[in-house]
Amino acid sequence: MERNLLRTCVTPDGVFCYGIHKPGYRVKNLRDNDYITALGRFADHTVHDNHRNFPKGPVEVGQGGWVYEIPNPFPFRGATYISRGWAEPKAADPGLIKLPAPPAVSLSDSLKKWQPQGDPGQSDHDFFAALPQPVLMALAANSTDPDDLVILAGLCCEFDYDDQNQPCGLSFFKDGQGRARATVINHELFEVVANNRFLPDLYKDIMVLRPGAQGDSEIVGEWLANSHIFEYLRRNSYIPWGHYAANMANDAIRYRVDDL
Repeated sequence: MERNLLRTCVTPDGVFCYGIHKPGYRVKNLRDNDYITALGRFADHTVHDNHRNFPKGPVEVGQGGWVYEIPNPFPFRGATYISRGWAEPKAADPGLIKLPAPPAVSLSDSLKKWQPQGDPGQSDHDFFAALPQPVLMALAANSTDPDDLVILAGLCCEFDYDDQNQPCGLSFFKDGQGRARATVINHELFEVVANNRFLPDLYKDIMVLRPGAQGDSEIVGEWLANSHIFEYLRRNSYIPWGHYAANMANDAIRYRVDDL
């Protein structure tokens, strides 16, 4: 009688096995509208916009990122998909996925640095900048004061300003591969501040909500009936054939269910 083999990452010979996906595919572009806007500027004042998020016609993914498919040792648990770009650095150095040791924290020491000589000219910004990271994170998550959050936003990234000295975008630079990157100084603080609903809407829009603020993923669909939703293509996904992410558009409220 023919033996039924369980689908697992360990063969009957005791060898570890996995699959490799080298995806390439074509995606229909069902979006009707473009929303081209500036995301910010580079140091030479060149404008960086989001035209890459609004392609014309179908999107061709000729060579997506490789994906490893690893059947679970227990077949009823299915399989795990891991992006090669994430997996290989961790395999070379497993220490990259460990939790970092907590930093030393002293509010007293921080306050001494803030006003070491009792200078009355120091600002609220100086005070916030002197606070230890865990305190900044707690304040970013829990403050209901927009003034607090605007200061914290200024500590975690660099903004571009208009003629009225109002923020209108982020500052950008080119990385080693020539890709545009926002000048984010403190990534963890950035994520927490941007997700606090009491941050003024203008800052939310600039930091994370505008199409393109979080990367070049193409928008290939849009829903405009009683709401506004963008369908982003995640081409280099942990899912071998890519996947879609439906995000609320930047002109739609999404921070509380009651507001939707």
